[in-house]
Amino acid sequence: MPDLLSTATALHALGSAGASLDRVREPCIEFIDSLWSPRGGFRGHALEDTLDSEYTFYALLALGHLSA
Repeated sequence: MPDLLSTATALHALGSAGASLDRVREPCIEFIDSLWSPRGGFRGHALEDTLDSEYTFYALLALGHLSA
């Protein structure tokens, strides 16, 4: 099951290595968006109900790499 920590870590490693993220940009943004809660934060994976500041950091890290 995909999770936000693994996604953020992979995007950070690829982005830091200078790899192009063009092919994964839209699917990753859609995945991260699916973990957003209107209550103000992100959950770690699709089956998680608890919002977590740590996962919110991972979401922002991933989105930062995807915005470049």
